[in-house]
Amino acid sequence: MARYCSAFLLLVVLATGTSSADESPKPALPGFIKGYTWGWVGYRGQYEGPRAETSMKRLAETGAQWVCIAFGGTMKTFDSPEISWGESNPKMVSDDEIRHAIDMAHQNGMKVILKPVVNPDDNVWRAQIKFSKPEDNQSAPSDAEKRSAPAKFAPPKHVKDLEKWDRWWQDYSAFILHYAKLAEEKQVPIYCLGCEMNSTEEFEDHWRKLIAEVRKVYSGLLTYDVNHDSEDNVHWWDAVDFISISAYYAIRPSNNRSMDEAVKETTPVDEIVAGLERVKKRLAQISAKWHEPILFIETGVLNARGFARYPWSHSDEHVESPIDELEQANFYDAMCQTFWNEPWFMGFTWWEWPAQIPDSNHPDGTRTFSVDGKKGEAVMHDWYAKPVHDVSVPASK
Repeated sequence: MARYCSAFLLLVVLATGTSSADESPKPALPGFIKGYTWGWVGYRGQYEGPRAETSMKRLAETGAQWVCIAFGGTMKTFDSPEISWGESNPKMVSDDEIRHAIDMAHQNGMKVILKPVVNPDDNVWRAQIKFSKPEDNQSAPSDAEKRSAPAKFAPPKHVKDLEKWDRWWQDYSAFILHYAKLAEEKQVPIYCLGCEMNSTEEFEDHWRKLIAEVRKVYSGLLTYDVNHDSEDNVHWWDAVDFISISAYYAIRPSNNRSMDEAVKETTPVDEIVAGLERVKKRLAQISAKWHEPILFIETGVLNARGFARYPWSHSDEHVESPIDELEQANFYDAMCQTFWNEPWFMGFTWWEWPAQIPDSNHPDGTRTFSVDGKKGEAVMHDWYAKPVHDVSVPASK
């Protein structure tokens, strides 16, 4: 089916890199994205009611022009291939709630990225989804043999369970296609196909097949969210329209200080910038290699001291670190200083803004990624008020 720009994009251009004459036109890139991720993890009822409406309104007041709506289907465990989503998953936001969230974003003048994600319920990171089985033709030692020489017998060698992987891909494809159709229905201009799914990235044929199927039902731009430092593990970037990254790059201590010493102090902006400059050089090379611009579809840090050293960390980690709003504000400022004017850089949808704003503005002692009501919000507001460059990539792939 022909692919067209949604009503939210300003113009339509001819394809910038078709590999053959019969490919359809591609939508235009959206320009620089001033955004934030909203609504994770998407529990039933979270996207409805006055608090959700207030949340979306407050997000728009920061100067954000885009909202990445992120929600999750679930797997029982990291090694069970079935995915529960939609009406079969009573914990998950409903399709109507997702439609309502999109409508709220539009009512507040923001464009939408839709980002369905899968999460194992056993709290194993989705990057470690794995299906394996004992290798065939292995003779198991008897109990007597194991008792007589326990060190001699190693655990059985495991190999990929391709049958289970195929079952998982069937479920995952149905999951992604379902929300691609919803994105098309609501004229969402960008759709994200997955998030930090390291263990799946080697299945290039499966990804390319899924992307081709999505393009039959969805006419906007497609991207995939790779985890930081894993960008070179994806060999099918040419199949999507731009590269997205969960950009939680660790900032190493300077001046030969130990990590234990460094995290006792607020990480200064100039030290974060210095660390990110090395990242920027590498990402510029990746963008040039694939002729794709790059979006930081996730990045951010908790409001706790030293967390720029390990920005992916959650509130239950490094609990000894005190609240430090300046740490978070410095991280935002340094990120923008480093990447704002790079022509290949598409912008940010920071992690994460809650769907339900609390009655009181984040009381003292609350460790969250959100900058709502914190020093980081003022930093983001100031940057989001600045002019932006045109995002540019080479004309052909």
